[in-house]
Amino acid sequence: MKKLLLASTAAIAFAGMAAAQTSTGPAGTPGNSASGNSNVEAEAINTGTGFARASDLAGAGVDERAHAHLNGEARATTTMFGFEARSAVVGASAGVSAQAANANLQFQVGNGNQAVNIQFGTGQESATVQDGNNNDAIISQQTADNEAAIVQHGDLNDTAIIQDGFDNAAASATAGDSNTSIILQDGSNSIAANAQLGNGNEALVFQNDGDNTAANFQWGDDNESFISQGGGDSNSLLAIDGTSRSVGMPTGLTVIGASAGAAAQNSAASVQVGDTNRNAIIQQGNNNEAVNYQNSL
Repeated sequence: MKKLLLASTAAIAFAGMAAAQTSTGPAGTPGNSASGNSNVEAEAINTGTGFARASDLAGAGVDERAHAHLNGEARATTTMFGFEARSAVVGASAGVSAQAANANLQFQVGNGNQAVNIQFGTGQESATVQDGNNNDAIISQQTADNEAAIVQHGDLNDTAIIQDGFDNAAASATAGDSNTSIILQDGSNSIAANAQLGNGNEALVFQNDGDNTAANFQWGDDNESFISQGGGDSNSLLAIDGTSRSVGMPTGLTVIGASAGAAAQNSAASVQVGDTNRNAIIQQGNNNEAVNYQNSL
C-alpha cells in the first residue's frame, strides 16, 4: 500500500517519461511540458519551478503515487517509504510511521489556520502542513486504503481533498496567497496532483469511477484549470461530515453536451505559465488522453 510524504523543502530533480501524448513549450521556455498516458501517468511540469505528477505503476499494492512539488517552497508526495511532515521554513518537523489502521498528521504554523481531517474505514493515511495565516484545509476519506497530502505556504489559501472509494491518492502543494485547490475522487485507483505557485489561482479536479490520472501545474497569478474525468462540466462531492466542495468550468469557457457518468483509465495533464490563463479538460468514457500547455508570459 502506498504511503505519504509531505514536506516544505528545497529544490528537487526528476526524470521525465515518454507518454502517449505530450505537449512541450517553445524553444527558450525552460522545460514546460504536459504529458498523459491513460492508466499510467499524467504530468505537468516546469523544470525550473515545479511540477504536478500522478502515476499509476504496474502491479498490485504500492502502485498509485501523486506528486505536487514546488521547487524551494513546498512538496506533497505519496510514496512507499512511510510519511512525515517537515517545515524547512521554521526549522521544525513531525512524522508518523505506517499504521495498521488509519493515520493522520496535521502541522500548522501561523495564525488563523484551520485543518480538518475525517477518515472512515481502514488503511487511510493523510497529512496536512500549513505555514502562514488564515489558510483552510480539509481531507475526507472513506472506504479503504486512500492517501492524501496537503501543503500550503502563504496566506488565505483553501485546499480540499475528498475521496470516496478504494486505493486513491491525491496531493496538493500551494505556495502563494488566495489560491484554491480542490481534488474530488469518487471511485477506486485514481490519482491526482495539483501544484500552484502564485496568487489567486484555482486548480480543480473531479474523477469518477476508477483508474484515472490527472495533474495540474500553474505558475503565475489568477489562472484557472479544470479537469473532469467522468464528472461532466461541473460536479460536487460530500465530505463525511456533510461539507460539500464543488468544481466547475473556468470563467469564460462553456461546453455543450458534457454529462457525468462512469469513466475509467483516462489521463489528463495541464501546465499554465503566466497570468489569467483559462483551461478545461473534460473527458467522458474510457482510455482517453488529453494534455494542455499555455504560456502567457
